[in-house]
Amino acid sequence: MHLPISILAAVILFGACNAHAAVDTDPDTPAVPKVDTAPCFAAVAAVDDDRIIAVCGDLISNEKVVTADRLKAASARGAAYARKDQIDLAIADYDTALKIDLTRPDILNARGELLRKKGDRPRAIRDFGAAMKIDPQNEAVRANYKALAQEIERMGAKMSVQPQPKAPLK
Repeated sequence: MHLPISILAAVILFGACNAHAAVDTDPDTPAVPKVDTAPCFAAVAAVDDDRIIAVCGDLISNEKVVTADRLKAASARGAAYARKDQIDLAIADYDTALKIDLTRPDILNARGELLRKKGDRPRAIRDFGAAMKIDPQNEAVRANYKALAQEIERMGAKMSVQPQPKAPLK
């Protein structure tokens, strides 16, 4: 006997709902409010930066939301802030995303780019280096690391040939 897929999906969904209801029968356990991920993820799919910033905060700040959803919301809002050139807010969201999952070279690379733009070369090179350890074949990370290392090297070479300012005489 073959059931149409829509009926089969309804049966599975009904069974999942009943199983969930059976677990939550303790009257002393307070109900956990469900956070709706749809508005945030719809904004992410539409690449609507203003909506991402407005609606994804609830997911990011709620530790009861599934970790993968919080990670996606934090990295999406970080990218939205970056596109709006709000660097400190973007870095803060990438910090949050990396607290959730420190093994994401894409997020380390994005934060490193923002730190470099902000002028924090030491933290930027650490982020690029950490991302390269996780994914040594990532071309974007390798290019960012190489470019920043060369920039730092040029700065050091320039400093070594420039005369040092003399201290004023007392």
